[in-house]
Amino acid sequence: MHKPFIIIVLCTLHSITCAGLALFTNGARTPVSNHKLRPAVEDDLDDIVTVFIDAFRPSAGWQYAHLRDDDYTNYTWTCTRQFFQGEWESLHRSRTFANVITVPRDGGQYFSSDRAGERVVSFGVWNWMKPQEDAADSSFSFRPHQLHAALGGKCLEHLDVNTTRAADLAQQLSLAVEKYIRNLTEPQLYLNLLATHPDWDGHGFGAEQVEAGLQEAARVGMPVTLLASPDGWPLYDSLGFRSLANITHEMFDGLGTLWSEYMRWDEEEPGAPSALIVQ
Repeated sequence: MHKPFIIIVLCTLHSITCAGLALFTNGARTPVSNHKLRPAVEDDLDDIVTVFIDAFRPSAGWQYAHLRDDDYTNYTWTCTRQFFQGEWESLHRSRTFANVITVPRDGGQYFSSDRAGERVVSFGVWNWMKPQEDAADSSFSFRPHQLHAALGGKCLEHLDVNTTRAADLAQQLSLAVEKYIRNLTEPQLYLNLLATHPDWDGHGFGAEQVEAGLQEAARVGMPVTLLASPDGWPLYDSLGFRSLANITHEMFDGLGTLWSEYMRWDEEEPGAPSALIVQ
């Protein structure tokens, strides 16, 4: 029997912030008027996978784990798409929501409500988190630090990944999430994953995605938490997130470290101490 393999979405690591772990965000704002922010639907998955791979591929974390990525471009896309389909079908709708930003696929105008004419260029995944969740109820879909996938066919061979490096990074990131995200004493909204296609970077889509989440959190009076990469940190800092802890991730083969930042946003008490319990 094949064990589920861990696909690294190295947000937290030198990549993007994954807000949850790595975030690929847009700091500069050059607004694009002809775009939509809306809930994600299943028909968006092809575009979401393309955004995800193209956004994360340049990151240090992705390059560290995906040593043979350039030789298996179609394979990587196909297996990632297979995984995302499975995650979508098992999504806990009451605990997770995902938004996308779209632009007209032909570069023109929106002519109807037919989503076939839209192209997803940015997406964000958010988790409503309860304090000290039971282990049986602790997993949440689309987590960026480790995407467990019981893939079939040739995807089981993981031809594009160094499995030793990937598994080690996933373990380190799991420990970070357990310590800095799950070990809270109050409910929170967790920015799990945020990505914008590189061709659309610089238009403020990352900020728009985050601001939509902040509005949801403010509506119910919850803080927002995330683990930011160096690339994502400036955006979150500009939006009022506070840096509360720096986390380093050791790489094998003497390649140094990747780092991320535990950050938190509170609407009413921007200077309040975190409810984080550090053991």
